[in-house]
Amino acid sequence: MGMVSVVKREAWHTGGVALYLFFCFGIFTTLKKLFLATHQIEYSALVPAVIGTLALAKVVVLLDMTPFVTHLDTRHPVWVSTLYKTLFYCAVSAPVLFAERVWHFSRETGALGEAVVEAWKRMDPNVVLAKVIIIGLVFACYHLYHGIDRRLGQDKLWRMILSRG
Repeated sequence: MGMVSVVKREAWHTGGVALYLFFCFGIFTTLKKLFLATHQIEYSALVPAVIGTLALAKVVVLLDMTPFVTHLDTRHPVWVSTLYKTLFYCAVSAPVLFAERVWHFSRETGALGEAVVEAWKRMDPNVVLAKVIIIGLVFACYHLYHGIDRRLGQDKLWRMILSRG
């Protein structure tokens, strides 16, 4: 397989993951905007969805290639594999999302140490729990779909969803 075809395949896979994540985060950030609007609080829904998508798409694509994940796919039923991979992806994503917050604060403070302290100090446990639940649901749906698709045959589930009758 040539280098160009490998790059095309990986770009297609990464783009698909990013599109899925953007769709999911777009829904959740829009819901957040609607909930906050009842209290007359302005909130920009696009920027968090794009940032979350970019940060987590890289994590998902890299983790999909790890031996741990491929071992789970071949050795366990789909639901068990989905559960373990969702927990694993959430555990790996938490530091990535925290690093994204630190990066945001580093632009304000100008120093990495101060940014870490500020990000940690401003963490709201309720918001963190809400994000973990949302990201967990997004990952669970992703893994469940791909697990079923892999067992049926690559892209067969997508064709079944799009076909008539």
